[in-house]
Amino acid sequence: MALTLRLTVAFAVVTVLPFALLPLAACAEEVQVPLDRSGHVQRIDAQLAKRLGTLTDRYPGFTEARLFRAPDSTFTFEVTMARGGKVLRERVPFSAASVDSLREQISLLVAQKAPHAGLNQEGRTLLLTGTTLLGLGFYGWELPVATYVEDGQAIAGAYLLVAGGSFFLPFAATGGQSVTYGMTDLALYGATRGIPHGILIYQLFTGNKGEPEALVGSAMVASIAEGVGGYVWAQRAQSSAGSAQTISTLGDFGLLEGLGVASLADYYDQGMHSAAAATALAGSAAGIAGGAALARHRDYSYGDASVMRNAGILGAFAGTMVADWFQPQDKAYVTAAMIGGAAGLMGGDRMVSNTDFNVGQSVLNTLGMVAGGLLGLGVGYVSTSDKSDNGTVLLTSSMLGSALGFAATYGSFLPAARVGRTDHSSLQIELSPLA
Repeated sequence: MALTLRLTVAFAVVTVLPFALLPLAACAEEVQVPLDRSGHVQRIDAQLAKRLGTLTDRYPGFTEARLFRAPDSTFTFEVTMARGGKVLRERVPFSAASVDSLREQISLLVAQKAPHAGLNQEGRTLLLTGTTLLGLGFYGWELPVATYVEDGQAIAGAYLLVAGGSFFLPFAATGGQSVTYGMTDLALYGATRGIPHGILIYQLFTGNKGEPEALVGSAMVASIAEGVGGYVWAQRAQSSAGSAQTISTLGDFGLLEGLGVASLADYYDQGMHSAAAATALAGSAAGIAGGAALARHRDYSYGDASVMRNAGILGAFAGTMVADWFQPQDKAYVTAAMIGGAAGLMGGDRMVSNTDFNVGQSVLNTLGMVAGGLLGLGVGYVSTSDKSDNGTVLLTSSMLGSALGFAATYGSFLPAARVGRTDHSSLQIELSPLA
């Protein structure tokens, strides 16, 4: 009897154990790894292979090649080919030593024939456009003012040199680097918001007694420093466009909330410009930190973060509208706008918690909100008398129009945005061997 029991248990173990371990084996995932030593080349497509002069002869119909690492630290070199209307795939096992040799060869070929291969420069054009516009609209005239230049010819010459350099300097600096949309977004955020930050920093130390030239110089230095800082931050953090836009959005709202607190505290009316500057800078810093924290817990696209920003703007507008109904003192308007803006951001966060709005959809959402506000303002204007005090009517009609424009565009894009998020999430399910 005991022998029979032991044989039964042994048979059960031998029979069931392989099936119990099967899910563990099936769940073993291969991770794609770079094909070169620098980590820039994640795949070699037909165009790059032709430039490098490799793989196309050995693999007729070559389409692309990738390298994968298994959990046991073995490697697989996967080549995809297209022949006779069919897609073929060849998987070649590689040892660690073979991978080192492969990476050495590819790195050498890339350095010789395609030094920019693998670089993601999707955001470079936008970045250079932004720096050029800043040079034309701000840096060009700011430098002569900050340096007390008074000669007309010198001012014109400095403007032209700075405006031109605002393109060529970042052009040269980013020539051999990846420039993602996330890096561009944070760089331009820093360069533009650095201007008011620089003004506030100067006022923090001088109050309202400083020189205008020094004030302008502080704005310029802060703009350049924050632009470079934002670029480096996004580069090191590998920030996506959605994360960068989230940080930018909350940074802006934080600055406005800080200015609101300074207004409520009567810092400006009492001549306490240093205290007002400190409050505004603290609000901006808190907003940036909050945006970074939120970005770590969200998977926002750029469009998601933009829609959330629009909801915050709409909330501030709504708060101002409600306050205006009661014709209160000025501080009530500020308080209502601050509360409405914060509530709008929180509501916007919920509205994009399960979406994937693209850039085009978010731009149309913004335009819909603006166009709705203009339409509402027009309706309010033509429906009231010129002689009457119609400020409240115009504000209300404009706000309602903006809300309708926002809601209409948001609702029209929501099904597609949810499908986009579902498709993005379902990728893991489709690849799961247990699905």
